[in-house]
Amino acid sequence: MKTLLSIIIPIAIAISSAPAAEKKKKGEVALPDVKVSDFKVGEVVSGAAVDFTNTGGKAVVIEAWGVRCGPCITSLPHMETLAKRNKSDTIIVGAESQGSSSEDISAVVKKFKLSYTITKGGLQTPAGVGSGSIPHAYVFDTTGKLIFSGHPAASEFEKAVRKAGRPAPAAK
Repeated sequence: MKTLLSIIIPIAIAISSAPAAEKKKKGEVALPDVKVSDFKVGEVVSGAAVDFTNTGGKAVVIEAWGVRCGPCITSLPHMETLAKRNKSDTIIVGAESQGSSSEDISAVVKKFKLSYTITKGGLQTPAGVGSGSIPHAYVFDTTGKLIFSGHPAASEFEKAVRKAGRPAPAAK
């Protein structure tokens, strides 16, 4: 037993002191290293067409939502406020993910006077990134790097949107 412990303890110490790939605060989950260009949305129902391979140096927010999802409908006015407030430096896309018809989606767009891009046909995410639940928001900085993945009502979401729109620091 003493010999086993003399092997396990040094290994545990080495593992716990190994540098992390990315420092994170207590309770934070490490985000996968993906870019906005790895994500795909369906057909545009309302708003401007989007090209995630060329965002013009703008931050991007994608929210997966659904016409028949109460919390999703509740978040739409908030997303509209974000879209208006950040229109010069952020692209916002609402990806309807319940397979609803263009007519049903358009009715919601009209009711809530949504000005940002709304698509139908869901959201395709890289392997291991999708949440499986809606509403779910992804925030990408001006370089296209994922900096937030979670519920759009989370306090970290607003902070991530503000951070995302700032220009990336110059390389040293």
